Amino acid sequence: MNTTDQAVFVLRVLLAVGPLAVYFLGLGLVNSQARPCMINARADFTLLVIVFLPVILFPAFVLIEHGWPGVVGGVLAGVLALFFGLLPKREQSWVVYNCSPAQCRRLLGQAARELGWRMKADDEADNVHLHPVGLRLAFSSLPWLRSVTLRIDGKATPEAVAHQQRLLASLRTEMRREALLPSATGASLVLIGVGLLGLPMWYLFHHMNAIVEVVRRILSA
Repeated sequence: MNTTDQAVFVLRVLLAVGPLAVYFLGLGLVNSQARPCMINARADFTLLVIVFLPVILFPAFVLIEHGWPGVVGGVLAGVLALFFGLLPKREQSWVVYNCSPAQCRRLLGQAARELGWRMKADDEADNVHLHPVGLRLAFSSLPWLRSVTLRIDGKATPEAVAHQQRLLASLRTEMRREALLPSATGASLVLIGVGLLGLPMWYLFHHMNAIVEVVRRILSA
């Protein structure tokens, strides 16, 4: 492998592993905080796609190098269609990190009581109703990421949106009152992020001479 190939290989490793390492590191730090953190599910999904975008694009570059641009166009169009198909609806779902399902249900119940509402579980354990406003929420969780997704079902009428905003404001207030110990999940995700970040950094320093040589050739061209 010549100098140019070494430099290109190092840059590919950095682009593929770097965003993923930063994602896990940031996720681990969020899960190590003293309180839960809630973000819009649409923003969370977009961030996740950006993190994995280099992994998606590398096969496309390989196909272009082998003279298959038409296939690349079809694959990218399919990926784009899949992205918009899976993209959560605006202001309808949220992801709560550093929180277990039981804890999230408790905080939601406290937020509802602060507003004078009652929370009643459906026959399905992952759904709750808020009375008397009629809001219905669905729960789903990823235990290995210590996250819970809240999705509001039903039509987004002006009245429902107003109730939804009041509930979210009350829920954020309850989250700020939480006092949690650092979780094992957060520490594990930090270690994963550091490990993934260490790999491209090792490659970078190990092949620094090759990268410097390629940069020198570009600047002197």
